[in-house]
Amino acid sequence: MDRVYCARCGEEHDLSELEPRFRRPDAYLAIPSDERERRAAAGDDWCRLQSADGRRNEYFLRVLLPIPMRGETEPRRWGIWVEVSEGAYDRANELWDDPAQAAEPPFPGRLANALPGYPPTLGLPGYVQLTGPASAPTFSLDPGVVHPLATEQREGVYPERVLEWLSGYLHPRD
Repeated sequence: MDRVYCARCGEEHDLSELEPRFRRPDAYLAIPSDERERRAAAGDDWCRLQSADGRRNEYFLRVLLPIPMRGETEPRRWGIWVEVSEGAYDRANELWDDPAQAAEPPFPGRLANALPGYPPTLGLPGYVQLTGPASAPTFSLDPGVVHPLATEQREGVYPERVLEWLSGYLHPRD
């Protein structure tokens, strides 16, 4: 089931190794490029931003948003960023290499990327769960969220929907 026919190009694509992902939170990209060195600090899995006036900081973690794929045991994932509180950010960094980090209770976060093909996703609330030093944390949308992305996370999607997510990556010039 990992291979699915693409109506766009007429070929089959293997979905097993592909995951849509964002390199940075949208707030990072909103900072003018000539100000980023002064206002942003970022790694592959963390990002800290400072407001233009220097009075406020924002904290982000890169996480995986799992979406069950119908007929498969393993979910497909979006590689996204979530905004978290300073306390949660500090705690996640403190536990980053701890093998027992998965025992830490989930903490609140808000989706920090606009996912293509959905109504606005920025700010959707949910919970971050640390999973272990060798794996990215996961993000589950709050059970009360009424949004197509939340419905897909709860109910799962068909392989064709995963192909829709990946279309921009597979066919970047279309």
